[in-house]
Amino acid sequence: MLDFLAKELVRLQEERKIHAFVMLAERQRWMREAEESGRRQVEERQRQEEDEIFKQASEREQQDCGHFVVKMQRGTVESYLEDIILNSMENTAEEQAREEIQRMAVEINDIAYEMESRYVIKWHIRGCSQQFRTYLTICGC
Repeated sequence: MLDFLAKELVRLQEERKIHAFVMLAERQRWMREAEESGRRQVEERQRQEEDEIFKQASEREQQDCGHFVVKMQRGTVESYLEDIILNSMENTAEEQAREEIQRMAVEINDIAYEMESRYVIKWHIRGCSQQFRTYLTICGC
């Protein structure tokens, strides 16, 4: 009976640990979702502002009759679009660099683990061969 109760206690403790891990994981997921939602809102707001600026620039371009003013506004619109493209390229490059670094870190970790495993095996084999020599010496073989 005590054995059953001890096992039941261990099972309940493990169940509580698992529940705690689940709650922690859900909390982290909610936090990540909230952060992502915030980023999306900022991006959407920025996109709307950029669209409004572009729209106003386009409207001004249509309203102005002067050749110089039209050229100036076209240059402004072009530089505005160029800024948007460069900004998105920087963000993409940064994201790709992060992914590449993470991939390389995993590879380095795998290589280090493999080297460590080989080192342990090598020392284990040396220890076994020394024990074998000792047995041979003791046996007189």
